[in-house]
Amino acid sequence: MIHRPAATIAQFLPARTIEVVTLAFAVGSAVVGLFIAFLAIRALRRHRSRQMLLLSVGMVLLFGAAYLVATVGTILLQVRVLTLPQQNYVRLVVRILQFVGLLAIASSLVLRE
Repeated sequence: MIHRPAATIAQFLPARTIEVVTLAFAVGSAVVGLFIAFLAIRALRRHRSRQMLLLSVGMVLLFGAAYLVATVGTILLQVRVLTLPQQNYVRLVVRILQFVGLLAIASSLVLRE
């Protein structure tokens, strides 16, 4: 019996196509994240409360800023402005934004006015 390795997606799509599709999804995620952040800020204007402020800040950090920094970092890496070791700093900033955003959202959910 002959053992053949399983087909991978890399065999069907060229590497450049995968990079472009990945970048398109990253940009799309950043746009949707900024839209969610915009909706959160708009809701904050209507419901001026500490809970809504924390929720809005968390959503801006988590869905807007984190995705935007990740997308810009990806683009800078693709055009070779950033080196691979420098990518770790971008990743760290993204994780910090996500963590602080989640803390703000969690705080908004447990805070009582």
